[in-house]
Amino acid sequence: MSTPAAPDAPASSAALPEERTPAPGALDLTLGRESAAPLWLLPSGELSHTPAAAPQGMAAREVLVTAARWISGRRGTGFDRLFSAGGSLSATASRRERLSAQQGTCLLAQVRGALGAAAVGERAAREDPLGAAQTRSAGLTVLAHLTATALRDPAFGAVAEEAAQEMLRLAHAEQDHETARPALRAHAVHLLQLRAPALTRAHREEVQALVRGLLREAPPYAELTGPWNVAMCSAGEFIVGEQRLLVRSAGFREIPLPDGTPAPPTHRAQYRAYEAPFRTPSGAPVRIFARAALPRDEHLEMGSRFFMGLLINRHAQLGAFDLRAATVRVRQEGYKLMMNSQCAGLTTRFAISRMFPDADIYSSWDSTYFRKDAEGEVSASEGLDCFLAVLEGMRHGETHAQITERIRRAQWRHPHDGSPGFVQFVGPSHPRVVARYDDVNQDGRADCYDGFLDFDLIEIAEDVHASLEPRDPGVRASQVGGAAALGLSWASGCLNRAAQYGALWEGLPGKSELFYPFQSGGFYSQREPPEDVPAGTGPAHDLGRMPAVVRYLPAPDAEGGFVAEVLFHSFLSHASKEVKALLCAADALRRALDVGYLPAEGPLAGVAGQRGAILLLLSGMLEVPAPQNLLDALWATALSALKLPEVSRNVVRSCVSESELERSNIFGSARGLQQLLATLEARDPVAYAQLAGEDPAVGRLQPLVLGGSAEGTAGS
Repeated sequence: MSTPAAPDAPASSAALPEERTPAPGALDLTLGRESAAPLWLLPSGELSHTPAAAPQGMAAREVLVTAARWISGRRGTGFDRLFSAGGSLSATASRRERLSAQQGTCLLAQVRGALGAAAVGERAAREDPLGAAQTRSAGLTVLAHLTATALRDPAFGAVAEEAAQEMLRLAHAEQDHETARPALRAHAVHLLQLRAPALTRAHREEVQALVRGLLREAPPYAELTGPWNVAMCSAGEFIVGEQRLLVRSAGFREIPLPDGTPAPPTHRAQYRAYEAPFRTPSGAPVRIFARAALPRDEHLEMGSRFFMGLLINRHAQLGAFDLRAATVRVRQEGYKLMMNSQCAGLTTRFAISRMFPDADIYSSWDSTYFRKDAEGEVSASEGLDCFLAVLEGMRHGETHAQITERIRRAQWRHPHDGSPGFVQFVGPSHPRVVARYDDVNQDGRADCYDGFLDFDLIEIAEDVHASLEPRDPGVRASQVGGAAALGLSWASGCLNRAAQYGALWEGLPGKSELFYPFQSGGFYSQREPPEDVPAGTGPAHDLGRMPAVVRYLPAPDAEGGFVAEVLFHSFLSHASKEVKALLCAADALRRALDVGYLPAEGPLAGVAGQRGAILLLLSGMLEVPAPQNLLDALWATALSALKLPEVSRNVVRSCVSESELERSNIFGSARGLQQLLATLEARDPVAYAQLAGEDPAVGRLQPLVLGGSAEGTAGS
């Protein structure tokens, strides 16, 4: 199935309408946005908080930060169109003002001056490290937007080349000094990668060299001169069988615990040591120390220099176990290679990479398979096979790219086989893939986020009992951090699990449901609303007041030709992670149908089927280990937010068959949807009538009602 064009997507860049002429006077870029920070484009092309003179040097910090946040709400629209046609404000949707190339040159000069004043090691950076980093990050965002504009307006070619050179200069300078920010350097490289089509050949080659410099091409073999001690921390149902496999299938032999073996970090289990039939490049032994583990203690060996590697093998529980493990803080000591063997581990990679940003992490892409014998013990393990392939590659001194090829040969059969780039365990040799799921700076955005990297983050805690009560967080949307941001990353991961294991998502183009199309896109508000969001056949609404928005974007290099950014309103940033997941999932499914990424056919052809599919999706999202009364409360909250009938969750759950459960499909199927509709029509005709009714608000998120104090309620 080909990727449909969104009905109201931004116009192609192939041609620029003649009527797009530079604005004759100062232009208010945040016109119509409630309580938005002022942002003016002056006739010169410079930016200011007033329609008068433009600030220069470090004095331009605040206006550049405001501009960076304004830019970050846009997708598919550059400086060639200052007011997005796909925006949430009807008053500006028809406006055609643009930035000219001459104005772009002046804007570039303003940014260059600010970057020079805030440069790494300069006085401003030493006296105000955070303010200078904010200035550099904001300037980088503006430069990236200038560069991207050249793809739509060839007249920007020279400006784009200079802007790209400034981005490269920043990336090179952002290191080897106490005022440097490694995260900003990595972000600059990611933005340059995203802008590759607009770069000159020389600049593209320079970016490729920077990418290689960001990665650890291979484990640091020169440092690993002693025995290689690896901890294998597996769930109780796996550990016994895996130890047998080490001996019977892999040629390991059990040995007494060597001198210097640390005590197990938990009293529940003891180590059993096994020595490999091969040795390290320097001739030292390779040893695996196996123990049973729970999520709360499975990664404690990361804090011991005795171990250089860790294999974790367990169930995922929809990512809940990873988040539970992430609550236990461990400081990494020494080099570590870590493999997470579970189902769809990429969905919670953000939690692991945040804990151990310096580790070489291998995360599972699809389900990780295993078999059990008649006694119920593991008799074959894909995770163990792939981990042994990693050790085999390391003992030959291979790079991560070479190790990845070994993993491909060791992995079992998957639905993804034959797709370019697929490997069951994704490691450091997949930088573009990994960056979509990492969130090292903890802002609720994937690290490859195309926008402003805000360093002035404020931790926002969850308030489960007030999840649908909007309130001003007191910070700009890009500043939301802490548990609030963690919850949004988790919600995005849940959506990828739902798409991968839910049969109702199989209509997505190009099997994209198998390739993690959803990525966390951060927060927005009515002050900084998301732009360039296709609406398709859905009703028009003010995006700046919607609780959640999933923005589907064309991406020719992605499976299926699109990616989807998961966005959440900052006035609900305190909502629990479960509520975030439910609201984002509902909008994702509803919007996929509206824009045509999911075909409205078969049981999804009518409104009753589409709304029933949302019920099945929400029910599956709540199959997590939690008290029943909490799950019931979350279910009621979601139904209220979507104006769905008060259907019992047990009725919906009963429409998932045993065979579907065995395939991990708890998110609904065509068969289950037909069963649900038939059950409701027969047993609860009132609820069925609501599902099949003409009210367009049923099954859709309701706009937030914000009062004069910017607080209010969800829906009306």
